[in-house]
Amino acid sequence: MDDFCLQPNTWIDVDSGALTHNISVLRIASRRAGGDPILCVMVKGNAYGHGLVPTARVLLAAGVHWLAVHDIFEVQTLREAGLTAPIYVVGYLSPAQARAAVRLDARFVLYDGAVLAAAADEALRLGQVARVHVKIETGNNRQGLRHDAALTLCQRVARTPGAVLEGLATHFADIEDTTDHRFANSQLERFRHTVDAIHAELGLTERLLVHASNSAALLLWPDVVGRMARFGIAAYGLWPSKETWLSVCQLGQKPVELRPALTWKTVIAQIHEVPPGEYVGYGRTWRAVRPTRVAVLPIGYYDGYDRGLSNLAKVLIGGVRAPVIGRVAMNMTMVDVTDNAAAEVGREVVLLGEQRTPDGSDGDHVSADEMAAWLGTIHYEVVTRIAERIERRVVG
Repeated sequence: MDDFCLQPNTWIDVDSGALTHNISVLRIASRRAGGDPILCVMVKGNAYGHGLVPTARVLLAAGVHWLAVHDIFEVQTLREAGLTAPIYVVGYLSPAQARAAVRLDARFVLYDGAVLAAAADEALRLGQVARVHVKIETGNNRQGLRHDAALTLCQRVARTPGAVLEGLATHFADIEDTTDHRFANSQLERFRHTVDAIHAELGLTERLLVHASNSAALLLWPDVVGRMARFGIAAYGLWPSKETWLSVCQLGQKPVELRPALTWKTVIAQIHEVPPGEYVGYGRTWRAVRPTRVAVLPIGYYDGYDRGLSNLAKVLIGGVRAPVIGRVAMNMTMVDVTDNAAAEVGREVVLLGEQRTPDGSDGDHVSADEMAAWLGTIHYEVVTRIAERIERRVVG
């Protein structure tokens, strides 16, 4: 079959230069408190929609040390792709999955004694060690153990052949959505109290890998980083929130320049004329008030282009905005191109990202934040919900 026939109608360009730039500026930010911490970047959620394996390769080439994932499937996918870097699992593992994590040479969050027993047993069988990071609950009440239970589990790890307590972790509950960080600071105080108690109880002379940072904490408080900087959304060129950006400014710091790495594209499948008074799309939610040129895009909510974008979103054609009209369907979306001279069948369309004009000058852009505002959600959801089957192409 002619390879040309297999060209997709929708795809994502991932800018390796943007990813490399973001890692560079975030590495500098992580060093502001001194030291040279391990950079642990989240690639869960299909690398926040950017494509797990291709993005992981770029991140490692840019100087990232560890990759963090949510589940065992992601570990297996990375290992099968030949990636040998340390992988840290932050999500739930059953005892059987913990055995698999040991076989795949992954370390993982721990808060369950049965998981510890299974992992240690597998490690002894293989002549390896299970490296675990006990999760300390400090106010998120989602995953982990409170002070006494965390201390007890760490003592158990220390007594368990085949297991090594490599790190201690926690996670902020409210650092991105506010400029008032008193609660986040209270979490840090609780975390440090438990960490100090664990070190004292176990008689450790060398500090464990203690990590509490996310993107917002890294940008706000570099002293939180310690020996490992753990972050996600900022690596992909997206600020955690407008509140984080404002908080950095309030601290008297200059916000770092982050470059979005993802551009989502499709093509125009058809252009037709709709006379005044006629409707477009299911439910007749949009009606032409003038002779209208309508472009049909082969993209819909099956691909992750949310139905909530109906009659709200804009796409880019020739670097100029064209409004979505009518309801987004499962596989098709219509846009008004009456005033867009660049619109023609086969023309490239940008759904998310930026696009130059036909003469090569700067055009408009549709940001993940803007799309999130149309949908009443956050940019995390916008990028991670793009269908995994869509091809990710590394460019740069």
